[in-house]
Amino acid sequence: MDVHSEHQWILRAQAGDRDAFAALVERYWSSVYRWLARAGRGTHAAEDLTQEVFLKAWGGLRSFRSGTNFRAWLFRIARNCLVDLKRGRSPQPFDGPTDALASPAASPPRVMLDREGRQLLERAVGQLPDEYRVAFLLRAEGGLSFREIATALGLTEETARWRVFKARQLLLDRLGPYLDGSP
Repeated sequence: MDVHSEHQWILRAQAGDRDAFAALVERYWSSVYRWLARAGRGTHAAEDLTQEVFLKAWGGLRSFRSGTNFRAWLFRIARNCLVDLKRGRSPQPFDGPTDALASPAASPPRVMLDREGRQLLERAVGQLPDEYRVAFLLRAEGGLSFREIATALGLTEETARWRVFKARQLLLDRLGPYLDGSP
């Protein structure tokens, strides 16, 4: 779906076309879900939160301003839902699949090393302060630009860049010994 098509889907959805909104949901569901699962440190609530995001998006779609970034708008809703959840209870550790990227042709020792590396990375990301982790995951998992991250989080673009930079710096500090081969 290109930008023009997306704009048409948004206009149709704003007019009440549920099929048009379903196309938007289909396009963004998995990226919103993955981000919520990682940013919230758990997949258990991510499905419910993702549903809540899209229900709120449907309810607020008429107020969505044409010409603004729909993806950033969705992630801002997701961030707000996550903040609301965190006010009510603490996040759970990330429990997503750790072997999703393993090659089926890889040897068992290689699969084990890959799995351990991903688990190490996931733990390190999970230990980042919330404001850095959320910005980093929007960039790394969501593929958002710094401008989109800024919009989603209600920050300046410079602050969004700084938070992603700081998250990367903290991850490198923590994982550096493993990257050098001397844990």
